[in-house]
Amino acid sequence: MVGDTYSKDMQTIKEISQRAGVSPTTVSNVIHGRTGKVSPEVREKVERILEEVNYAPNMAATILAHENSRIVGVIFFSETRRDETQLEDPFSFTILGNIEWELRKLGYYMMVHTTSDQNEVLRFVQSWKLAGVIILWVPQSIIPHINEHVSCPVVHIDSYHIEGDMKHYRVGIEDRLGGYQLSKYLLSMGHREMVFLSNGPTRTVSDHMRFHGLTDGFREYGLTLEEETFIPLPQSKEERYKIYAELSSLENACTVIVFSADYYASEAIAFFHKINIGVPDDISVTGFDDNIFSRITSPTITTIHQDTAERGRLAVDMLIKLIEGEVVEPHQVSLPVYLQVRESVKRL
Repeated sequence: MVGDTYSKDMQTIKEISQRAGVSPTTVSNVIHGRTGKVSPEVREKVERILEEVNYAPNMAATILAHENSRIVGVIFFSETRRDETQLEDPFSFTILGNIEWELRKLGYYMMVHTTSDQNEVLRFVQSWKLAGVIILWVPQSIIPHINEHVSCPVVHIDSYHIEGDMKHYRVGIEDRLGGYQLSKYLLSMGHREMVFLSNGPTRTVSDHMRFHGLTDGFREYGLTLEEETFIPLPQSKEERYKIYAELSSLENACTVIVFSADYYASEAIAFFHKINIGVPDDISVTGFDDNIFSRITSPTITTIHQDTAERGRLAVDMLIKLIEGEVVEPHQVSLPVYLQVRESVKRL
């Protein structure tokens, strides 16, 4: 059945090549995005004919017939929230949208999977003939296991470098610098009592780096930010609400809550509004990411800006080079961040 379909697919390519007056190989190269040696005029002519005949390649046949399936797996390595899916987070759908856009321009397709089980990662990759994989937020401790057992190229987003591991390709941001910038700003605004709420129950390296940035700023002021102020956020929204209520109570000395994600910062502000706690009059709030929530929440959120779209573009660029056997240098890329001051912090 697959063989018959593939023959029909190839016959269509031959027909298109005759109409365009070029070889079947040239048509195939245009279909699969390999246009480096195809002139713009020929490419446009072939693409016009492909559109006229509504050409659609048979993916099953393509996977069986070629080493490169042109399918890229995108894995979100995270604990599933009880109340929302991972893709409801603006960071997730922003970076996912940009990855898909970049892959589509290059003639690749995308499969998405969410898990917090390293063995499930391996099963997913092995069950499909993937050309490559982009994985977000893999804990540092299991990166060697994944890199060792995944045969196709892998690019990590937000998974920190392992010394001596030359196979670890990563696109990240300057997390520690972001935490430091927040710390310096909050201290300059008079805040000394703060807590850091991480991006979920798992203590990721990115969260720790941001917290270390906060402690760097405190150290410069001759102050200490205790480890106890690092609080992992639970999966349940109701349990998170309990933490927000406790931190905003009169008995608590906390003057500012530093969130490791705008998603949770906006959630907390909405909760405070329901219980008549004013932000920033009663308590200040900051985020991290500078996504759409930070700009439409009232008050707007002071946060750390990162270029999410560029991270997706660089991850795809790195992965495709690996797939096509090109040299990738450097292995590790960390994009800059900067402080975005808005309305959610009060000067004391």
